[in-house]
Amino acid sequence: MRKRTSKLLMLLLGLVMTTGCFQTSSQAPGSSEKPPGTSVTTEQPPSSETPPSSELPPSSSEVVEPGEPIARGTVADALANPGTLYLSVGDKVNVTYARIVDDVARVQFTVEEGVAYDALKLLFKSPAPAGRYKVSVVVEAAASFSGLINGERYDFIRGETDLEMYYDEVEGALSLEFVFAIDEEGLGLKANNVSFKDMNIEERLYGDPETALAVDGSLDDWLELRAYENTVGVHSNTPEVKHKSVDFYASLTSTGLYLAADAYHDLYIDDADTWWKCTNFEIFIKGGNQYWVSARKVDEQITKHSKVDQAAMVTIPLEGGEGVANYHTIAEMFIANANLPTGAILGGEIRVGFAWKTDGDLLDNGEANGGGMDCYWVPKGTWTNNADQTFVNINGIFRSTQLVVEPTTMTIDGDLSDWEDKAAYTTNKIYIEGSDATSHKNVTFMAFLNEEGLFVAALAHHDVLINDNETWHHNTNFEFFLNGGNQFYVTAAGHVSYGTGVIVSDLYGQGDAAAEYESIAEMFVPAFAFAEGDMQRIGFAWKTNGDTCTGLGGSGGAPDAWWFEPGHFPNNINEQYYVTAEGVFRSAP
Repeated sequence: MRKRTSKLLMLLLGLVMTTGCFQTSSQAPGSSEKPPGTSVTTEQPPSSETPPSSELPPSSSEVVEPGEPIARGTVADALANPGTLYLSVGDKVNVTYARIVDDVARVQFTVEEGVAYDALKLLFKSPAPAGRYKVSVVVEAAASFSGLINGERYDFIRGETDLEMYYDEVEGALSLEFVFAIDEEGLGLKANNVSFKDMNIEERLYGDPETALAVDGSLDDWLELRAYENTVGVHSNTPEVKHKSVDFYASLTSTGLYLAADAYHDLYIDDADTWWKCTNFEIFIKGGNQYWVSARKVDEQITKHSKVDQAAMVTIPLEGGEGVANYHTIAEMFIANANLPTGAILGGEIRVGFAWKTDGDLLDNGEANGGGMDCYWVPKGTWTNNADQTFVNINGIFRSTQLVVEPTTMTIDGDLSDWEDKAAYTTNKIYIEGSDATSHKNVTFMAFLNEEGLFVAALAHHDVLINDNETWHHNTNFEFFLNGGNQFYVTAAGHVSYGTGVIVSDLYGQGDAAAEYESIAEMFVPAFAFAEGDMQRIGFAWKTNGDTCTGLGGSGGAPDAWWFEPGHFPNNINEQYYVTAEGVFRSAP
């Protein structure tokens, strides 16, 4: 294992935000980009030696701006001129400064009302050869903002943010695209002054997880793996606790699952009477299958779950004090294939939920307690033992499956016209509606199996539509449970738990006589994701927060936003429906 930085690449890129690495335009973008500069006065020669008027030097001081301006251009310009940094400026954006000075690129701008969120971008195509690269940079902003780098969201605080990211250098594609905002809602483009400094790009060469990893309480053997780049964790910007954090790592090899936690924490407990009351690293695999390693000592040794084949936990006391954690712990586990849950590995992936915990040691910006302070440190947007578990393969941890799961026998597009000739659409389906004043609300659940996998759909008429929340279950959503508690979902905001899914919504009617919206949800789950068989058990539910129905299964028929048929609680396998190639049945066909 090694990380090699090409001498040629460093010559080309080095500290990338320099005038020698990013070529710049030869002309300033405009008179509006004139920060304070240095006045230079040229003295006039004696009158007897005055040259012709055409050769006269300027008679007054002129401002000489330091550095070089950043070129204006498009994606096409950046691709055509590798090594040149371009600024793409759209309508209603006023750039007041855009230059590279002393190895620092700075962009200052204001925006007008109604500006598009992606109206300001930095574009760069590296002259480096194809390969994998690591980018490190310090981003300094006058105001906090959320932006996109190569399509992925990054949050930047006011002041300095240290950023590390990775990208693949591909012919015909940008190396870096930095968008100064993330969406049209509350995180849209706003006036700011953003600097990029100490930027470096280096080539990445990778080791082999099959031979590199050892369970020893050190991350040295992870550093040169792709799995070290693809991680999840909990990090806070709250001043009182931002010194605490945890990062989780994982790699699924041919022999089993390697896992690691790198935690900075203030409390350390190793003498409680149970493992979960001590400092611990726990995971859940394929739903509720729990594994753990704990600081609790037995015969002076740490303790672990019986099906964890190897475990290590190394804790180092730190100096502590303001801005420094009291302890740094690295915990590792290895679980051999034989000790993984049956059927947990699907196409080289496994579902895993991660958590770090010490009773009383609080941290925010995770998933527990609604993102508030909690001692259960779970990465935001994930959960330990349900459908929000992450996906792990040999290259690390991912929030969505890395497998291609698009079907060929049906199109997942929110249009049910390709269902119309199937019994699952015409007869073998489940229809429910609200009672009394909510009788205009209803949902039809449909599903069938074929050789590719499971297809499910819902046709709902409802009064409330929510499609803009980051948390999946706060949006209008269709969820189902497969063979017990295995949860799947698709939301109107585009969240999909696994497989392929979509919700398409349109205005439907007004007032009590008709629901306001009609939504069609459609999902596909590939056959390798569930046990083989011509029949599966499934429970269905439709939900939008605040959109309640009476007379259904939730709350014993009282108003409830979780719509399902009485007697068919979605995740109770004994009440789940039977699904075959012919559709959905309340009893075994």
